[in-house]
Amino acid sequence: MDFDLFLTYPRWEILQIIAKKPSSPAEIAAKLNTTVSYVSQQLKLLDAAGFVTKKKTGATEKGKPRTLFSLSNELLYLIVLTSKFSEKKLIHLTDYHKTIIKIWLLSDSSFHYYIEKLFWKLEENLDEIEAIFVEKINPHVIVVSESKKLKSKIELFIKNIGKKIDFSFISKNQLRKISGEVIALYDPSNLIEKLKGGNDRDE
Repeated sequence: MDFDLFLTYPRWEILQIIAKKPSSPAEIAAKLNTTVSYVSQQLKLLDAAGFVTKKKTGATEKGKPRTLFSLSNELLYLIVLTSKFSEKKLIHLTDYHKTIIKIWLLSDSSFHYYIEKLFWKLEENLDEIEAIFVEKINPHVIVVSESKKLKSKIELFIKNIGKKIDFSFISKNQLRKISGEVIALYDPSNLIEKLKGGNDRDE
């Protein structure tokens, strides 16, 4: 399959919609301002290609059983183009891949390597951590934890890492005080939902 040609409009837009939330053809059609029959046709192609899965619910929609479509796999389409190596590859993502990708998407690439190192250091103590967030524009690592011992350990690690990284240790009660757009590197309890509507960060 030619991935570039297959995932053009509207199939790419459909995948983006159901990636955020499993949706019915009618819901997708409303968001794309098109017909349900057209969306259903595109969903059949995506289903045949193995990109989506469908599930009937107990509810009805326009007199028919409501069918929700969701992603069948989490994927990365990687394009590498360098002076000595070029490659295109579709990768089935693991949690490891997803963490690395989120770090690579940070605006300032000079922080990528160092935030990766910091994350793997934090990974050693995930039993003491409820979540790890990082701001996208000006990389600022936010650790949700009550462990003062861990805070001192990370302060020392950053001091020796060779790159100044801003970071905060906060409690769950301080989540709504975070401002700026963040991504979750580790968030098993989905605490990122509590970040909406926050203001001033407590340092």
